[in-house]
Amino acid sequence: MSRHVPNTPADAPATAELATADTPDTAAETTAGTATRELPAVADAAEAPARRRLFRRGGPPLGPRRPALLLGAAAAGALIVGVVSTSGPAASAGTDPAATAVSVADELGIPEQQAATAPDLTSLADIAASRAERSAQEAGAAHAQLAAEQAERDREAAEAEAAGVAAEQVAARVAAEQEAARQAAEAQAAAEAAAAQQAAEEQAAEEAAEEAAPAAPSGSFKDYALSKVGSGEQFSCLEKLWGKESGWNPNAQNPTSTAYGIPQFLDSTWASTGIAKTSDGYRQIDAGLIYIEERYGSPCDAWAHSQATGWY
Repeated sequence: MSRHVPNTPADAPATAELATADTPDTAAETTAGTATRELPAVADAAEAPARRRLFRRGGPPLGPRRPALLLGAAAAGALIVGVVSTSGPAASAGTDPAATAVSVADELGIPEQQAATAPDLTSLADIAASRAERSAQEAGAAHAQLAAEQAERDREAAEAEAAGVAAEQVAARVAAEQEAARQAAEAQAAAEAAAAQQAAEEQAAEEAAEEAAPAAPSGSFKDYALSKVGSGEQFSCLEKLWGKESGWNPNAQNPTSTAYGIPQFLDSTWASTGIAKTSDGYRQIDAGLIYIEERYGSPCDAWAHSQATGWY
């Protein structure tokens, strides 16, 4: 059920007129009623310390919102007191709702200055600053973590690159060693092949020389000389010539000169024939025939010169 609550000062005169028209008994009742209605205020004043202790114990959890909550509670209490005070028939014309509200605020232990003061925003700023600082720290930590991870990746990449370079160097060294070994083997094989070829060529040359060399002469020196001259007439002249010089003795030595062998050649004469001085009678016959052909043309011409001069 709703009740009309006169909140404007314009209702106060009507209340005063009703109070004036009442009888003395009614005035007494009004006075008694007023006293009765004021008792709850006294009881409230007696309970105010307990309430203050209660609010003080519950104060810290409220934090910065305590003044605003207390101010709202005071306003609600003032409204209730105003309703109770003005709804009775014996309401006094001098009752002030504002004074009742201040009295309730005093009973709740809220100072006027604290009640009128706006909520403190310092704690909110501190919270915001703390959050910003924490965010900055988290961002710094995340950045440091990313930097550390990047450094680790760089280190792993550097190690992998170094390992790759080392592997390439090892592979290059092994390849170089293998190439050097191959070249050395090829060079050795080539040298051995060249040596074998040279030995084969020498062997072939020796065999060819043996095949090309005439057979060792056999028989007497005169028979060998006859086979070289080919003419009986020229051999007859040659037989007489060398018979006079050495008697066909390959070891004949002139006691007064260097004349030696079947043709009795001096040391200087041996050199002109291209055959070294030798004790081999067959080689002496070859040298004598060369000399006679180059100097006289035939054995008979040499014999004629010997007969005329005593030497040839």
